[in-house]
Amino acid sequence: MTSVVRAIKYRAGQLLVALITFGAFAGALADDITGVNRFVCAPAQVNICDEYGACVSVMPWEVNVPRFLVFDLKKKHIATTEASGENRSTPIQSIVEEDDAIYLQGVEGGRAFSFVINMSTGFMSAAIAREFVTVTGFGSCTPSK
Repeated sequence: MTSVVRAIKYRAGQLLVALITFGAFAGALADDITGVNRFVCAPAQVNICDEYGACVSVMPWEVNVPRFLVFDLKKKHIATTEASGENRSTPIQSIVEEDDAIYLQGVEGGRAFSFVINMSTGFMSAAIAREFVTVTGFGSCTPSK
């Protein structure tokens, strides 16, 4: 493993909570979130690439990614669960609902993020970018109280 890839893995743990991305196998666990303003998503895999084209797939806990994320569309933020004790949160600056999908975007700490969530399946795709690093992934969501 190159030192660049090692550095990417280490620094990925410091990415904002929106870095959370999800593995394709999690799609089988997704639920219909149509009309829901609050839902929880669980990470499964994080894919990180640098400007040289070096990419690595890691498990979320390898890079300090929370096991669950709470998306609150009314409050326009993404946060860790209370039980995690992490108290991490990031604002959502844009929410668009169109063609059975929710598009969430924002910028914080030099990072831009974009999530696309299919409302009828709860399946999620995510991309996070900062200078010289991109993070992508897939996952699933379920309604929350």
